[in-house]
Amino acid sequence: MRAHAVGLALALALGFAACTSDDDVDPVGASAAASSGSGASSAGGSGTGASSGAGASSGVQAGGAGPGGSAASGGDGGAGGSGGAPGEDLDGDGLDDADEATLAATYLPFLSLDPEDECPLGGIVYRLYPHPDDATKLHIVYDHLFQNDCGLGGHVGDNEVFAITVDPALPPPEGILAMRAASHQGTVCEVVSSCGTCDDLDPCDTADAGGKAVPVVYTSKDKHATYVRAGACAVTLCFDSCTLAETATVPPMVNAGEPGMPLTNDLTAAALITEANGWTEMELFAFDPWAPDVEFGGAGAVADDLVDPAFLTPVCP
Repeated sequence: MRAHAVGLALALALGFAACTSDDDVDPVGASAAASSGSGASSAGGSGTGASSGAGASSGVQAGGAGPGGSAASGGDGGAGGSGGAPGEDLDGDGLDDADEATLAATYLPFLSLDPEDECPLGGIVYRLYPHPDDATKLHIVYDHLFQNDCGLGGHVGDNEVFAITVDPALPPPEGILAMRAASHQGTVCEVVSSCGTCDDLDPCDTADAGGKAVPVVYTSKDKHATYVRAGACAVTLCFDSCTLAETATVPPMVNAGEPGMPLTNDLTAAALITEANGWTEMELFAFDPWAPDVEFGGAGAVADDLVDPAFLTPVCP
């Protein structure tokens, strides 16, 4: 029932994407998916990011760039999400892994990094699965990993999370129903921000991308604290600064898979954290996103992020 309902919705959403693409929490590890088998994204070019759909993968289907557009000049190259071969469901969530890659990229919000950020290099590990409150909807957790936090008290490695609820029966960006982020989680500076189309949520900020009003996710300058409303960034105790960029950042992305059934246990083998992508901090190489209680450099544990119920976004009626 779950796979059938979501499968029908996926077909509608993916059909729309195909028609429009030319116009504009229990972490357990298993064997790592090799980059040639997992559809790992290749590096985007330096300078201006690759255009929509430019994220090549090795021998499998790759997703197109999200609705935010191309990567900001000087940032990571844009890339499609890492997925599996068409027809495979290696993480056992009832969804085709290649479809997951396409959906994660297509519904990616407008990622707004400050154009003067001193350490913008990053990539995204995501988890996409049927929403536990309504299996016809999807829940996507995006963990934005940065090579460095270069703000006050900076350190190697940085992980910042936001999540969205998606109705795959609606085309992007309309299918984004709700978004949530928690900046400086677990500290006195923590600010939880939410937005969406549900009656009890504030509307999301939007930015124009290809003539579409795309919901914005803000990343604060240098510290990379994440907000889904600019007003939330303005009230933090940690003096974060958020800017609406002219163009969205579209980092390379890799599908983490599901707890107990991972799609990768090595983000270098998955072609995310590599020298080709500009990474130089060797302590972050070969990082396992499902390793329990293992921090990403001087930041938090990615495995905890991927299953944290604090990021479960609501399903709008």
